[in-house]
Amino acid sequence: MRCLWLSRFLPFPQTAGDRIYTARLAAALAGAGAEVTFAGLAGEETPPPPSPGLRWHLVPGPPRGQVAALASTLPLVAARHATPAYRAAIGDFARAGGPWDAVLLDQYGMGWAARYRPAFGPRPPVFVFIAHDHEESVTRLQALDPSASLPARLYLAQNHAKTRRLERRTARICDLVTTITDADAALFQANAPGLRTVVLTPGYDGPRIASREIGPATPRVALVLGSFRWSAKQANLRMLLDRADATLAAAGIELRVVGDMPDAFRRWLEGRYRSVRVTGRVEDPMPHLAAARLAVVAEPIGGGFKMKLLEYVFHRVPVVALAACAAGLPPAIRSAMLLHDDMDALLAGTVAAMDDLPRLNALQQRAYAAADGGFDWADRGRALLDAIRTVRSMAPAGHGTAEAGAAMPPRPVAALNRAVDA
Repeated sequence: MRCLWLSRFLPFPQTAGDRIYTARLAAALAGAGAEVTFAGLAGEETPPPPSPGLRWHLVPGPPRGQVAALASTLPLVAARHATPAYRAAIGDFARAGGPWDAVLLDQYGMGWAARYRPAFGPRPPVFVFIAHDHEESVTRLQALDPSASLPARLYLAQNHAKTRRLERRTARICDLVTTITDADAALFQANAPGLRTVVLTPGYDGPRIASREIGPATPRVALVLGSFRWSAKQANLRMLLDRADATLAAAGIELRVVGDMPDAFRRWLEGRYRSVRVTGRVEDPMPHLAAARLAVVAEPIGGGFKMKLLEYVFHRVPVVALAACAAGLPPAIRSAMLLHDDMDALLAGTVAAMDDLPRLNALQQRAYAAADGGFDWADRGRALLDAIRTVRSMAPAGHGTAEAGAAMPPRPVAALNRAVDA
């Protein structure tokens, strides 16, 4: 089966959850037997050599600038990547690169490419929307962020409206939507009854710590690990630090923030809080994972599956989190975490657990045992390939909406280019 995977950029380096999910799922699809051509703008690192069933296609040129992208009817992330070079590349793939069995649109930022479906002929390939989140919900919460300035709220409100329109249209045009959690699948289906979905929770192929004992010598550190380049991640971190600083400082607890972030954001954080230490990006997070008694996950803005949870579990770091942040985890793993409904309860729980070493060790042991043997990326690749084959076997193709019907007249790429921003 020949699959064309259209992504915003080649997912390297793998410093953020969306890049890890994209790279691993594409490789798993190839490992399941598909022949995958992966296209995207340049990442920050050169991609590795092609692997069996997976080759990289670099779309030339940079993304559009933010100011120019703001004038588009597309949300910012989509407008930045809908470059003339990328549009031309899709036209080339449609005319000469096929025949394709499936075209996969990675994340809502590539939703604009669904408009090119007619270019693939009267019987187009199966179109698959790889959803990383239910972005309509995420951007709505961003727009309601009370800490944002008035200009920021105005921008976030219009970006939410653009995101809602694009994400819903993409789901209608595509034959299949993959989601990371059951909750996200339900949200997509509520907007498009009859929509075919498949849930592909992330796998894990990173280090696994065979044993660990949290003892008196383990620093009294609460760890926050992540990537903080996205505005929603920054807003979540600011909310946590603003609420947590006084409480944790009074308890003598260090809140250590480890992960990639813009230099300006890091400078804004440094020196602002008493209990917080910001490291920025590190090449190897394992020393910080080993030096923490517990990890804190508090991200009220944004749904989906928090991939960092698996990193904590397999590094045997107990987790204190908002209950909503553990969506998608099996009950046995959730029961081995300290989950709270609001930030005040989470902070009180963090302080209470910090010196309860027997409890912390019991939690990390139970969580690891519950997760061990699961989260295999190969299973996700096979499930995706099976779902595509199922859709292809149906007659007619398409999930039956007016926009995704199988018999679509071919349209010139130039006309589709004009339709993308419509």
